Amino acid sequence: MGRIPPAARPRVRGLPGRGQGHRGWAELLECGGVARRRVHLLRHGSSLSQFRPIPKDHIVAAPITFDLAEATTLAHSLVEWVATEREIRVLAIKGPVASHYGLRAPRVSADADVLVEPSRFDDLCVLLEGRGWHERVGRETPSLLTRHSRTFIHDAWPCDIDVHRLFPGFFADPGQAFEALWKGRSSLTVAHVAVSIPSRAGAAVISALHAQRNARSTRNVDELSSLRTVIVQEFDKAERDEFYGIATSGKAVWVLRDIIGELGLGAVFEDVPAEDQRRWDINRTHIEDGSTVGWWIQVHGAPWYRKPAIIFRAAWVPRRDIPRNSLSAIPSRAEAWSYQRARWRRGIRAMLSYRSAGRRY
Repeated sequence: MGRIPPAARPRVRGLPGRGQGHRGWAELLECGGVARRRVHLLRHGSSLSQFRPIPKDHIVAAPITFDLAEATTLAHSLVEWVATEREIRVLAIKGPVASHYGLRAPRVSADADVLVEPSRFDDLCVLLEGRGWHERVGRETPSLLTRHSRTFIHDAWPCDIDVHRLFPGFFADPGQAFEALWKGRSSLTVAHVAVSIPSRAGAAVISALHAQRNARSTRNVDELSSLRTVIVQEFDKAERDEFYGIATSGKAVWVLRDIIGELGLGAVFEDVPAEDQRRWDINRTHIEDGSTVGWWIQVHGAPWYRKPAIIFRAAWVPRRDIPRNSLSAIPSRAEAWSYQRARWRRGIRAMLSYRSAGRRY
């Protein structure tokens, strides 16, 4: 996900001191403000216990600025704390987890990805909304795959939080896939908070599924190649068996058939229905065009009397529904027309690409 434009900087009116521990810091985090001292911890590796309480008459409103790397790190801490307070099980995935295990080269992520137990997905989303996080403005569009996540932004944070109810590539019941990952979980200290993460084998499955989602991405191809090398050179038999076990429980064997077969991790078989296979293949080869292709398939499958309305909705986006960060920032007519023209150009290119590939509905 992309970064949001700069907005009002967070203001902090008090800092937690000795004895307040992670709860005190999280109380600042949940309000969208991050204290200077908290950012100092990230930059210099200091301990929370080094700081004393601040007398009330010394408390001031201080503008706080933190960069993207610090924000995504703190966002993982925030989600872990909020979830733990309500006994919601959540796993940090992708970015810092993959880097921690050496499954990919370290790089700054624009968002913090978390996988939450499906039955508590709505609960966690409500908790984040109560702390100032909200979704971008925009209408829902057809998707080739099941809706798997919600993306939250905050006016005072330069990163997103992606909350997943399931991870694309798992075709089992979402709860079953989550339990397979949760079973072997570990923990990683992120911004001085112990964050729950999948095991190395579980993180490798997530990384492999993510890389398989976009066949056009050179970076995904490179990361999948690096992942193969790590599995071959570093995974022992127990981790190889765990990788295959998670793929089997999550019904991801067909999706990961190449890496499973090439590395001899287990038997390859079709655990995904034919229609889901078709949609997965279309999505991974046309992921940038997913919305256009989704509309195309929806039009094709609709009764004749409904086709005109669907085509109109596909072609025209009302000004109030044009994607943006702020609900109140309605685009001008000129901006709306510029958006529509760019969208039409992308749509035409997507349809030509889709049809030239010989795709059927």
